[in-house]
Amino acid sequence: MLSQTKIGTLLHEDHMATIETLQGLEEFLGRNKATPKLDDTAKAFLGHLAKTLREEVEKHFGFEENHLFPVFIERGETGIVMMLTHEHRVILPLAVQVAELATAAAESGFDAQNWLDFRDAGSELVEREIFHVQKEEMGLLSAISALVAPDVDARLAETYREVVG
Repeated sequence: MLSQTKIGTLLHEDHMATIETLQGLEEFLGRNKATPKLDDTAKAFLGHLAKTLREEVEKHFGFEENHLFPVFIERGETGIVMMLTHEHRVILPLAVQVAELATAAAESGFDAQNWLDFRDAGSELVEREIFHVQKEEMGLLSAISALVAPDVDARLAETYREVVG
């Protein structure tokens, strides 16, 4: 990680947790080519997946759009904001869909159709979100170091802790 800012460090930690969750999803999908029968471990994983996706993606994206991106816009850096916001608009509904399917499956299991829906949406989410995180790690975090003053960094870090938890 290039960034030594407080907010950059918090975002990086969140990115690593998201990557870990997505790797777990990718492994789950890879182990189950056909509609899986769910044991307690699989149900617990799906419940954790749903909770994590909602917390990490919804709150993380909300923080960036409502608190961080306005700082970039004030500095005239609209290109990165537009690109990342566009990606958020694609990824967020996908993450919500995967979370809802995971919650339903943790409660009732998969049938052939909702397994296909989960597998397809989950695979797409893994691909899109990992690529998105890579962009943020390479571009956004270094831009924060260059564009965000120390007092603004401290304020953003405090707000992040309040918003994301």
